[in-house]
Amino acid sequence: MHTSTTPAPASTRTRSRLVAGIAAGIGAAALVLVAPVAANAHVHVTPTTTEAGAASELAFSFSHGCDGSPTTAVEVTIPEEVASVALIANAGWNVESALRDGARTVVFTADEPTPDGVRETLEVEVTLPEDAADGDVLTFPTLQVCETGETLWGDADPEAETPAPQLTIGETADAHGHAGHGQVETEGGHEGHAEEGAAADDAAAAAPAADAGTGPAVPLSIAAVVLAALAAVLAAVSLRRQSQRR
Repeated sequence: MHTSTTPAPASTRTRSRLVAGIAAGIGAAALVLVAPVAANAHVHVTPTTTEAGAASELAFSFSHGCDGSPTTAVEVTIPEEVASVALIANAGWNVESALRDGARTVVFTADEPTPDGVRETLEVEVTLPEDAADGDVLTFPTLQVCETGETLWGDADPEAETPAPQLTIGETADAHGHAGHGQVETEGGHEGHAEEGAAADDAAAAAPAADAGTGPAVPLSIAAVVLAALAAVLAAVSLRRQSQRR
């Protein structure tokens, strides 16, 4: 006894391939959207200068909580190589020096928790090591404490899941970095008050969060979830139609 199998009509096969192609395309788009979200979910540091032996104001910035939980405190561990640390007043935050396991630590405690998705910048001044060579990397392990949970951004590998903020001696400081309190450096290396400094601060405050690489994180994550869900629905519909025709 012979059993014959009737091949599926060409239109059905074409439709199946089309649906599969759409699902694959949407899945790929979701991955592309998720990639920048992951890159933005870090704590970054922006120095006003990276010159060895110079005083540099470090701006630590973040725009996320701990899995959505608001941030209540940030603890920055200062590398041993750093010569000195000077605290800077940060509006809405209490700042103090502490020792954590024998390491100098700057502790920022929020007056009110910073919601997930809101960009925040915290500043401290350090004197960079005088004997450091260009290319030397300083790592600032940072503990982010939230209402629920905490995250240690402490991995020296920049490609790690939770990389620590780092700066490289001799590397050009970010042109979009926050100079702090309307002060700018003159050619002689001294700080002075100038209209340009105030204008730069105003521009930095008014600039879209996208310039800092953090703004689109929440919308992109939502879009990625929607696209992934749509891909799953299309795939399920395709499989169901194929099973009903058999």
